[in-house]
Amino acid sequence: MRKALAIVSAFIVAGYVVYLDYLFVQWTAWKMVRITFPDLPRYPVYTFVRYLFYLTGALIILVYFAYFIFYLYFKSGERRRLTPRFFPKVSIVVPAYNEAMNIERLIESIQYQDYPFENCEVIIVDDGSQDGTAEIAKRLGAKVIRHERNTGKAKALEDGIKAAKGEVILTMDADSYFADGSSLKNVVENLFSRRFIGISTGVVRIEERTGGLIEKLQAIEFIHSFEMGRRVQGYLDWLLVVPGAFSAFKGYFLKSLPSIPRDTLAEDFELAMIAYRAGLTSSFEPGAAVYTEPKLSWKDLYKQRVRWYYGGLQVMAKYHDMIMNPKYGERGLFLFVHMILLEYITPVLFVFGIIVLPLILILQYAFGFQILDIILPIKPMVLIFLTVYLLQYLAGVLISALAIAMERGSPTAVRYLPAIFIYYAIYNPLLSLAKVDAMMRFFRGVIQSW
Repeated sequence: MRKALAIVSAFIVAGYVVYLDYLFVQWTAWKMVRITFPDLPRYPVYTFVRYLFYLTGALIILVYFAYFIFYLYFKSGERRRLTPRFFPKVSIVVPAYNEAMNIERLIESIQYQDYPFENCEVIIVDDGSQDGTAEIAKRLGAKVIRHERNTGKAKALEDGIKAAKGEVILTMDADSYFADGSSLKNVVENLFSRRFIGISTGVVRIEERTGGLIEKLQAIEFIHSFEMGRRVQGYLDWLLVVPGAFSAFKGYFLKSLPSIPRDTLAEDFELAMIAYRAGLTSSFEPGAAVYTEPKLSWKDLYKQRVRWYYGGLQVMAKYHDMIMNPKYGERGLFLFVHMILLEYITPVLFVFGIIVLPLILILQYAFGFQILDIILPIKPMVLIFLTVYLLQYLAGVLISALAIAMERGSPTAVRYLPAIFIYYAIYNPLLSLAKVDAMMRFFRGVIQSW
């Protein structure tokens, strides 16, 4: 009851913020129209602003602000961790394909951890690499499983898990590495902090290499996803998606599986669903973090996001019986509200608002027919569209800047401000387009590959 009251309260406050933001955008758009087009009536201007705002900005701001309220609440309650009482044996399984440039950095970051070295084994599954990945891993003391040809991540992960001897099995990507010396200890301690935890995960951060715009945008996305989103979901016991780049599992859980799922592109999401069906839960540890490489081209970035979203749809279709199922309690409801409504339906509304709605109005103007109760000339319509589009996310920009300041410091937040504006104006729409693209491919039966 207390949790439900907190959730309702957070969304009520966020709703007021959205409404105030709407009034500000509406007032600003009307003032600009009055100055530029003094003879234009108020009603069609207000109507167009309302359509645009509630289709493209309202839900995004509502969810971000509600999450931000929870983020502030939970972050204020986080305390310094004590030294663990025991150190179970940990097997770190890393699938690798042509990762000679990264594997040494990863293994050295593992060796740097303040975890008893004798209780930690590193298993590198060299999945058909041809660049010396296996040789480097062996030289650094890792156990290497060699595939003569590339068999895919799921098979490589499965072979590594079969060879693992630890009570805890931690999976990492070869292009990732620990952010500090206590991350391994913290994520393992979190795994045993409560009964029935089967999976523990932490923060995944984007490594800044060149400081370019595309890196900053991905860094902002990951701050939203991990430092805010998964942190809140973990505390509410709603954490559904655990990253393959950094997740610790109870060894008996992974060992009990006949195989790692290979019929979806999101085996990390599916493993969490399997854990929930088995009566286990997942947990988030903010004191454990890894860095991962960003995508450096827009093409690669878009392809990766489409693959992620497509994989998510595959998993939800496979485990559709869990959605809204009272047997799974709040998680069944959260699967519907968050994963379906917010992650997939909201982008459809956004794309409609940003592309289809203006197109309908242009066609109305060009051909003289009427579908919507908006009759505006082209020039004021463009002015209103740009005003709403640029101003409606000011609340979101504030939230993101504050979150970055709290996680990375005020100088970083100031340095990221231009990227934050671009994130909401360009990057967030790109993610929405990728989700719509993934949905169209999925429902058309298009086979999506890596």
